[in-house]
Amino acid sequence: MLVICIVLYSFTLSRTFEYQIEKALLSNLIFGKRRAVNVMTPLSQAYNFDTSISSNLSISEDNFLTGSSNFSFSDPRVVAMRSFLIDYGSPMYPYADAFVYYADEHSLDWRMVASISGVETAFGNLAPVGSNNAWGWRGGPGGTFTKWQSWRTGIETVTQGLAQGYGTNLTPYDIESTYCPPCGATGDHVWANGVSSYMIELDYYLDNLGN
Repeated sequence: MLVICIVLYSFTLSRTFEYQIEKALLSNLIFGKRRAVNVMTPLSQAYNFDTSISSNLSISEDNFLTGSSNFSFSDPRVVAMRSFLIDYGSPMYPYADAFVYYADEHSLDWRMVASISGVETAFGNLAPVGSNNAWGWRGGPGGTFTKWQSWRTGIETVTQGLAQGYGTNLTPYDIESTYCPPCGATGDHVWANGVSSYMIELDYYLDNLGN
C-alpha cells in the first residue's frame, strides 16, 4: 500500500508541487531582474539637466495612446561645466552655459576660458571683489583690473578677446608667453600646465556624467 501511494504521489501531486515551486522561483527571478533594470542611480545637484517637454497625447477609441512627445536636454558640456565649477566652489557656476555658448560662437575650445580662470583666480574665488574678472584681464591706467557688470559679460568679453587676439587653434603653451609673460619667460610652463590640467579635467567630467 505504501509503495502504491509513493508511486501515485510521484506521478501526480509531486509534479503539481514542483510546478508551483518552479513558477514561484521563476517569478521571483524575473521580478528581481526587472527591479535591477529599473533602478536608476540618482544624480547629484551638479547634474541638473535643463529639459523642455512638449506633448500632444490623446486616447483613441480603441484605448491606445496616440500622439507624440518631444524631450530636449541641454548640451552635456554645460552639465559637465556646471558640475566642474560647483566642485571648485566657483561663483560662476550659474553661468556654465555662457562658457559653452560663447566658445561655440567664436569657435574657441569650450574648456579654455574656464580653465584660465582656474589658474588666474581659482575660478573667480580670488578675483577682485565686484570686478567679475576671473582672468587677470587688465585695462586702464596702471593696469588696473577690468571690471564687468556680470560674470556673463566677463565670460563673453574674454572669450571674444582670446579668439580674436590669440586665434582659435592655439594651445595654452602657444599663448602663455603673451598672456602671462613672466610664466613664459621661465620655461617651466607653470601657467600652461595648469590651464591644460583643468582642460583635461573638464574632459573627464564630460566623459563621466552621471557616474
